[in-house]
Amino acid sequence: MVVTPHLGASTAEAQDRAGVVTAEQVTAALTGDVVTNAVNIVAVRPEEMEALAPFVPLCEKLGRLAQGLGNGSIDRVVAEFGGPIAENETRLRGIAVLVGILSGHTEEPVNLVNAPQMAEQRGIDLVEQRDVISDDFTELVRVRIESGDEEVEVAGTGVGPRNEPYLVSVWGEGFYLPFADHLAVFRYTDQPGMIGRVGTAFGEEGVNIISAAVGAEVSGDRAVMALTTDAPVQQSTIDKILQLDGFSVGRAVDL
Repeated sequence: MVVTPHLGASTAEAQDRAGVVTAEQVTAALTGDVVTNAVNIVAVRPEEMEALAPFVPLCEKLGRLAQGLGNGSIDRVVAEFGGPIAENETRLRGIAVLVGILSGHTEEPVNLVNAPQMAEQRGIDLVEQRDVISDDFTELVRVRIESGDEEVEVAGTGVGPRNEPYLVSVWGEGFYLPFADHLAVFRYTDQPGMIGRVGTAFGEEGVNIISAAVGAEVSGDRAVMALTTDAPVQQSTIDKILQLDGFSVGRAVDL
């Protein structure tokens, strides 16, 4: 990736400032932060960056999670932004969703510059939707992956002064869970002891549960369980859990 800041300077003071900005942008590129002035990435006004940048990691995580919960085939990606974040330019956050979806599934590294082209080459359409009103959370990002008649939808928000990424919905069920590097999600029959069964299976593999949350149907017997762990969960463990009575779907995703 070539980072070329848009800079022009006619005075000594302006030239000094240009040098500082250039150094800041190069540092951002090398450390994986958002580069705001590169000529080959969507432009973002400096006043928008404070509101924009904290949600880029959330968008990437949601994209990666949605991809991991799907069947691998993607036709269309819908990125919805609700609340005050919808008032600003959303293109960069939509691209961040694509970065999460494509990461680990391409021969070359994916970033905010090449993600749109790589998605286009794979026939993936990105649709962005904005609504300045968010009923459930002050600010909300919802990602939906469509493949034929199948859909996978996840949602998240930023929490606290640093807008730490939190997962708030998977498969239509809501909860409140901080993201971690390793995540497992199950759909199951809502009955006592199900979290304990998962914990036992994870313990046999030597994996500790960091946090867990459950979202259950208001009227019905189905529920969704999301857990973060301190190590990757092997597919063999997921398969073992799915053989237990009441479990219907299970996925482990490394973010």
